[in-house]
Formats: sequence, C-alpha cells, structure tokens
Amino acid sequence: MTGAYYSATGNTFFVVDSRNTKLTDSIKEAVVLKYVADKDGVIFVEDHFMDYFNRDGKRAEFCGNGARTYVAFIHEITGETKITFESYAGRIEGFVDGLYNVKMPPVNYHGSREFQGIKGEFLTVGVPHFVIEGDTEKLEWETLIPIRWELNTNINVYKEIEPGKLRIRTFERGVEGETGACGTGATATAWCYARGRKLLQVTLQANGGELVVSFKEGNIYLGGGVERCSEVLQVQL
Repeated sequence: MTGAYYSATGNTFFVVDSRNTKLTDSIKEAVVLKYVADKDGVIFVEDHFMDYFNRDGKRAEFCGNGARTYVAFIHEITGETKITFESYAGRIEGFVDGLYNVKMPPVNYHGSREFQGIKGEFLTVGVPHFVIEGDTEKLEWETLIPIRWELNTNINVYKEIEPGKLRIRTFERGVEGETGACGTGATATAWCYARGRKLLQVTLQANGGELVVSFKEGNIYLGGGVERCSEVLQVQL
C-alpha cells in the first residue's frame, strides 16, 4: 500500500492507494494520525470509492477538493479523463479538461441565520457551511468560532473583488483552523453569491489558489488545479 502528499489549490492531503487493501476504520484512523502531519486530511482511494478523513482522524462525509484530488490521482495512474466514484455524499462524477473538476452534491439550503449580530447563510454541500459576506483582510476567527460549534459547521467569509470574482477564506471543522482552500466552502459561497444574480460561473480566490464554480443545467461543478507534492512512499501500518 502506497501514499503521497498532494495539494489542491492549497487544500493539502495525504492520499493512500488502498484499492487492493481492505482497511478497518480503526486502521484508517491510525494511518491518518501517523501521516497527516500538518496537512488537512487523508484520502483513502478505494475501488471506485473515496473515503475522506480530517486531520483529527475522524471521517467526513465529503470533501470537494479531496474529490478533485481523487480524480487527479486516478487520472495520473490510468490516463482516464472521465472518472465516476462513490462517496458518503453519494455518486461523484469527475472530469479532466486542463482543470480537475467534479460535479458537486446538491445544495441543501437551511436559511439565513444570525449569531451575536453576525448574519450569514447556512447550507449543506455534502458537509455544512456557514457563509458570511464580510471583510476578508481584517478577519478574526476567534469571534466566529462559536458558530462552528453551535451549528457543527465550516465557516466561510467572502468579499466581492469584482462582479463574478470573490476573495474567500475558510475555517474548517476537523482541521480546526483556516485552510488554504475548501472546495465545498467555495461551492457553498458561490451558490449564495450567484443566487439571484443569474451567474453561470463564479471564480474564487482562496489562500492557496483559484477555484471555479460553474452552474450548468441544474448542476454545480467545482474546478481547479491539483499537484503531487512528494514522492510515492510505502505506508506502514
């Protein structure tokens, strides 16, 4: 069983090729805690299935940039440009066209919320997100973290750079800190921003790079770059 480190526009992962090895959840948690280091999570590439664990060693239902990394990994070893796999958030369709893209799970919108004077939109895109329009430069996460625990959610703060282009920063649960990017967070934020504006595409500048969210025929697609950042190594259980 082998593994390597990857970055998806700043979202960082250890990717384990476990297609031919059956692992229990306790073994997966041990692998995560041994190899994740300062990365955001671990992706277990199983046979047409993505199992994603956050840095804390706990499974998450889905990870958008993790799914794109899964697509990049399979493309790297097989050359396939259309890749379909399952996840705990359902079936995911991916494709490669210069960027690594996935069709995202449908949005489940929970409505507007306000906590201690902070207004935002609460929705689920595979995992829950709270989206706030605000100042992305003078940002103090300490004032927003109570929302993370109240709603058991990720938190996104965005600001419009120009029409159709946003600056975004994300605090991820399970990582318990700000990450270089978040695919589901970018998707949730783009959906909130595009709602009512009739936009077909939103570009988001995260700390680690640029993500593109597109709206086509009732579906939402997330695209961006992915790169391998280490040599392939043997995973020791």
